[in-house]
Amino acid sequence: MGLSGIKERIGARGLLHKSPRHYNYNYKDWGAHGETEMRSSTIWKLAAIGLALNLCACGAIEAQRQAEEQKKQEFVHRVDMAHIWVTTGTPPAGKAYSVLGDIKYTEPFTPDAIDAAKMQEKLKKIAYDKYPDTVDAIIKEDSSVSPDGSTVTVTAQAIQYESSVDRAALHKMNEGLVASPNNQ
Repeated sequence: MGLSGIKERIGARGLLHKSPRHYNYNYKDWGAHGETEMRSSTIWKLAAIGLALNLCACGAIEAQRQAEEQKKQEFVHRVDMAHIWVTTGTPPAGKAYSVLGDIKYTEPFTPDAIDAAKMQEKLKKIAYDKYPDTVDAIIKEDSSVSPDGSTVTVTAQAIQYESSVDRAALHKMNEGLVASPNNQ
């Protein structure tokens, strides 16, 4: 058996490589595989960070929307309360209205209980709580002190005007869409 026979036998067993073997052959394979894993790991980390930032941004946007909605509701409430006027008399002649109902409260006699401004504010609050979307005015306000002087009773009537264009226009003030009540 000559040298060529030995080479054939070694080659048949796979001991002889047909291409020259590089010094870092195994290292390069491992490095390439590790590099792929490292890229994949980095991509997942970046995706997780992006998702976390996105969720935080969504939360911040939702909080901002809720704050804006709350401001709008506070504005509407202030406008509605300012819109309600209180009088001891009747509404202006010629302005059609309907009576929503009677309003009455009693409280212990104190200097605040007989303060006209505080009585009006309390009547407005009671009327608004009872008729939130319809009350325009409180008429025939009357207060009386009990015979023994221990309590004050305040009575009035809540009304709604047949044409409540003013209320709708005031609600739209915050949106910049104020319409003139005369342009129906």
